[in-house]
Amino acid sequence: MSDQRSMIRDAMQAIAQRKPGKSKLVYDKTKRTIVAVSEGVPTPQALNITADDADMFGVVTLSSGWLRDKWLSLTKAGSLPVDFSSWDDGDALTQLELCIQGSGTRAAAMLVLGQPQGQTTEGVVISIVPTDKPAHRSDVFVSPDNIAYRAELVEPAATAGRQREVVFADIEPQLDLRRAGILETTVLKDRTVLCIGLGTGGAHVAVELAKSGVGHFILVDRDRLSVGNVVRHPGGISQVGRAKVNVTRDLILEKNPGAQVEVHVIGVGFENRDVIAGLVQASDLVICGTDNRQSKLLINELCVSANKSAVYGGAFRRAYGGQILRVRPKLSPCQQCFVSSLPDEASDVEVSSQDDADAIAYSDRPVAVEPGLSLDVLPIATQLAKLAMLELLADKSSTLNVLKRDFDAPWYLWLNRPEPGTQYADMPPLSDSSDEMTINRWYGIYFERDEQCPVCGDFLSGIAAAYGLDATQLPALPEKE
Repeated sequence: MSDQRSMIRDAMQAIAQRKPGKSKLVYDKTKRTIVAVSEGVPTPQALNITADDADMFGVVTLSSGWLRDKWLSLTKAGSLPVDFSSWDDGDALTQLELCIQGSGTRAAAMLVLGQPQGQTTEGVVISIVPTDKPAHRSDVFVSPDNIAYRAELVEPAATAGRQREVVFADIEPQLDLRRAGILETTVLKDRTVLCIGLGTGGAHVAVELAKSGVGHFILVDRDRLSVGNVVRHPGGISQVGRAKVNVTRDLILEKNPGAQVEVHVIGVGFENRDVIAGLVQASDLVICGTDNRQSKLLINELCVSANKSAVYGGAFRRAYGGQILRVRPKLSPCQQCFVSSLPDEASDVEVSSQDDADAIAYSDRPVAVEPGLSLDVLPIATQLAKLAMLELLADKSSTLNVLKRDFDAPWYLWLNRPEPGTQYADMPPLSDSSDEMTINRWYGIYFERDEQCPVCGDFLSGIAAAYGLDATQLPALPEKE
């Protein structure tokens, strides 16, 4: 093994010194094997190392925040168990209790203050020792008592001689650095978003909001990730079989480790009406990514009753386009108004699962499952996330406020292609024309709120007017729960 490592190091050094043709290092992802070939070594003797050995060149990253939190315990106990993930591309990543990725090799380690006593026989030891290096360096940790430390990674005796760099990362400040000046991160950290439906679109919206700094999520979906989902969903093949809420929760925490995520593996129906109503009440904004009309209408009724804004998004069949409806109770048309005013547009939704196809088969005629490509769905999810951000920051000063004049319509239409058999089949090719509808553009569309809408309007007055009755003589409708 020591010869193998020497060969790999020689190859790596040659590559680092830019000596083309002298050495090469090839990683075969299919076989999870690295092949290193040095000059003068016949190919048959070229080295193969397995993925488990590849992390020998990596850098161990330790979270400063995690270490500061544990510092008191470390001082008292003298040591702390640490988990970090070792990846097969040569990097050895962090530990953190928040790192929940399914792939990667979990490695046990021990964190000690000072030099370890005796030889380690298994695992590794990260030794924290005082240093006089400048505090701003990434390999220096400043403790809560304002003392600078560096770290040494001590390998088991059997592999003595390895060296790996240990760096410290202040995760939250570094994440905020990319948002500062654009987003009001302190506001978003306090916001709670209820995401119902975590298929391709819903999961992407949740992850985008996490990357933007939203601090609280409530996730609702009844389904588990299947193999067929993987080509579109942000969850990967290693997540197949897990509940989509749990897959999405882990994706959120990978991007925003400080987020609070509550999950519910339930469907949206009248049997769960009270549960969903409570979740709506606890949120600042509702994102609806379900693809059947019944669930959207129920969520709409609950949101209007609770005076909570909601954003509904979805792709058309085979994802030839998509639409987003933003509902502000009493101020804009609601989902029921949309269905009443534009029934054809409201019904032309993608059906991506057999369960949903069966649910909307109103007659004995089967409904086809017609999902689309991920690249056609993602533009819709991205736009929905941006509208959600505007709603979450609606009452706050924000750099994004300039978008309010651009996005003030209730309904947004996106077209991926001129799908045959639809009203968009004869659209002209993409051009600089602004007065004709074409692909890959968003259109904001205005329509009036139904003042007699049974959900958001005065339904009783509407019925009375339709039948020439005196509304004051009609019995009052029962109050909504």
